[in-house]
Amino acid sequence: MIKKILSSILVSSVLFVFSTVSSMAFERPTIAIGLQGAYGAGTASGSELEGAGSPQEKTTAERSGEFGWTNIFLEIQDIGDRVTLGASWSADDFETDQEGRTDNLCSAGTLDEQGHPRNDCPVVGDAGTSTVSVEFSNMMTAYAELRLYEGFYVKAGIIEVDVETKENLHTDTSYPNTSLDGDIIGFGWRGSWDNGVFMKTETQMTSFTGVTLQGTGSTGTDNNTSVTLDNLDAVTASISIGKAF
Repeated sequence: MIKKILSSILVSSVLFVFSTVSSMAFERPTIAIGLQGAYGAGTASGSELEGAGSPQEKTTAERSGEFGWTNIFLEIQDIGDRVTLGASWSADDFETDQEGRTDNLCSAGTLDEQGHPRNDCPVVGDAGTSTVSVEFSNMMTAYAELRLYEGFYVKAGIIEVDVETKENLHTDTSYPNTSLDGDIIGFGWRGSWDNGVFMKTETQMTSFTGVTLQGTGSTGTDNNTSVTLDNLDAVTASISIGKAF
């Protein structure tokens, strides 16, 4: 709800500023470039479906992690004295920790720990250890900032990142690489000096949309696998330094 309110305020304010600027004499925009260092924490949840039968074996998981990276950014600042438009590109790749899981043989009629027949028995013959990790690269962001008071501003934008899956599965399954899209919302402060050098500190929330990947290359007919990312959310803090021209 907070993200929706801030986004609505920002979009409405940007449109208002542009309508005001259109009636003013044209002035050369201020162009700025800079470097940003960011550090954050994210949480992802998802599931895996395996097996040709119905229902398939389903495994769910939720993982959290911390990460840091640097961005190169380009901005058009102080449009109408309040709006800044910008774009950034990540100069770094970062990879999640490797996760592993071991599946054990199970067949119909197997008993659980209480001695009752199991109805949730995994796929017959599905046994072995699998590992997987994910690498993120080429993260790009387009954003707009609205200055509220002095150097304080709110921010909203869109983000895209390439995802490379790195799996070693006992089913010989592999998953294709993909990309994720999302939206960002945040707030920060910008201070500047007379020589055009400026500094920004910022806190940002990022939410990526989910995706489903179908596995290929599995051996046999009992490993019809797919993975689904339900959500990936992150909160980051950053500091930037740049030069306006």
